[in-house]
Amino acid sequence: MEGEILYDGEPLTRERQEKLRGREIALIPQGVICLDPLMKVGPQLWKGKKDPETRRQFREALARYGLGPETEDLYPFELSGGMARRVLIASAAAERPRLIVADEPTPGLDTGTARRILGHFRELADEGAAVLLITHDLELALEVADRVSVFYQGESVEEITPEEFRRPETLEHPFTRALWQAMQEEGGAGWS
Repeated sequence: MEGEILYDGEPLTRERQEKLRGREIALIPQGVICLDPLMKVGPQLWKGKKDPETRRQFREALARYGLGPETEDLYPFELSGGMARRVLIASAAAERPRLIVADEPTPGLDTGTARRILGHFRELADEGAAVLLITHDLELALEVADRVSVFYQGESVEEITPEEFRRPETLEHPFTRALWQAMQEEGGAGWS
């Protein structure tokens, strides 16, 4: 692979990534195994900071995702898969980054919880953050996205709005049309 990524109009070099990661740019990883199994959740969230403001900030983030302060005293193996996923989301969102890259943030969550979390992403976007949602759950993504980029065989083949996706005559690429058709066959709500 090759190419260049611009962030705020400047190349996102390795050095710049290291300065921005966890501050301006946050990643919600696909796998919950990113939590250190030998460390309780709280210290992982606080990232070495012990001041009361940091703890308050992360407790608010945990509460936003339906987790109480007792979560801080648990080890990752004591969390359900859905709880671990919400801990990762809270960790990324707590410091109000300018860019959140969410890689498959909803697997293992029930539909109501997934909708609530994507609603929180929508709120963060409305407050000025950019949210890059990478997902196979197109139906949920269409509920909150401003733009949808459809990938086929590793390449972006079409970028559309959710409204355009609802009108098959506006879809240009055969793969995008096939996605629309598959949603119709699965009974996607509101897609006809």
